[in-house]
Amino acid sequence: MIVLALDTSTLLAGAAIWQSGRVLAERQRIVTTHSDALMVMVDEAFAEARIAPADVDVVVCGAGPGSFTGLRIGLATAKGLAFALARPLVMVSSLAGLAARAPSGRVCAMVDALKGEVYAGIYTIVDGTPRPDGEERVLPPAALLARLVAAPVDHVVGSGVAKYPELAVAPILDAAPGPWAADLARLGAARAELRDFDDLATATPKYIRASEAELVKKKPQQ
Repeated sequence: MIVLALDTSTLLAGAAIWQSGRVLAERQRIVTTHSDALMVMVDEAFAEARIAPADVDVVVCGAGPGSFTGLRIGLATAKGLAFALARPLVMVSSLAGLAARAPSGRVCAMVDALKGEVYAGIYTIVDGTPRPDGEERVLPPAALLARLVAAPVDHVVGSGVAKYPELAVAPILDAAPGPWAADLARLGAARAELRDFDDLATATPKYIRASEAELVKKKPQQ
């Protein structure tokens, strides 16, 4: 199975081509706008892997949480490729992708969500696969710290711990801003093997936090 995976949940844009347990090509790049960089990275990955887009069996896309604009660009690109190639789409949590680099045990993946909050998910890694321990959340660092003190983890990973050092309550794997596209490809391939696909027409990013427009709508009228 050949997988094309994309992630645009953070400023670390990623594109990878993965085949049967092996990374054929991967591009990771800090960007200012995903719309300018993503397809360039995809083209570079295809060139390095020496395969054609038509060889892809499934398209995997990081579902977020993360940047609203980045997630929309990534999913629109993934849907466009899946539609053009007549291939299925698999959405994978970007936090789960971040956690996937951890060894066996419990890990908290956390990404700086700005506005004094972090996106966070706690997982148990079993045979390289993150199994969620509760729902992914957006919450203040103090609230996440309380959770980690009450239920300790073996590792922490992600930009949240760089922004809020007090969250380093366990060994830090790294403080990377986002997941590796190759990890998303591996997790997406496992779902694709089970034919667990997302609907191309209705798939949406996993924002978790309400958008600014939604928050404005909820404010009481003066």
